[in-house]
Amino acid sequence: MITAIIMASGLSKRMGENKLLLKYKDKTIIEYVFDEISKVEFKEVIVVSSYDEIKDISKKYNYKYIENKKNYIGQSESIRLGINNSKQSFGYMFFVGDQPLIDSKYINKMIEEFNENKDFIIIPRYKDRKGNPVIFPEYKREELLSLKEDEKGKKVITNSCKIKYVDVSEYMLFDIDTKKDYIQLGGIYEKD
Repeated sequence: MITAIIMASGLSKRMGENKLLLKYKDKTIIEYVFDEISKVEFKEVIVVSSYDEIKDISKKYNYKYIENKKNYIGQSESIRLGINNSKQSFGYMFFVGDQPLIDSKYINKMIEEFNENKDFIIIPRYKDRKGNPVIFPEYKREELLSLKEDEKGKKVITNSCKIKYVDVSEYMLFDIDTKKDYIQLGGIYEKD
């Protein structure tokens, strides 16, 4: 089995407020991510964050919460904390907290692909667009731990030739970075 690591330490600079706690329909954005992850079987789910509100939400889901006291360093710190606080597993599936339209159906599809190809990095894709979540096999652990500052998993992906893509829906990759994205989310909801 693999470990889910939810990275929720971002500073939301472009949004101007914590985007993960913004309301969408009747819940916060991050609760939609948590809901879909809760429908999938993982060895464990780890939430890495700097925010008390997210700590409280994590408790409701019985997810393991790890405090990131150095979120100013960048994404590498969340990756490091997530891996170093997880049990040994076949791989790590890294989620971001700002994808409220994520779908457990596609998460499971990615895990199935990984179970058949345990040496490969598994990436979701819609047409030419790629995004999160991404599954890294266990042997990429040290490479992930060696990332610095705001280096992301992309650096490890770029250095790898063992990659498999899983086709997902357009909405699966939608993330919230700006107020315009948040407004668009309302529009997407109206269309559903």
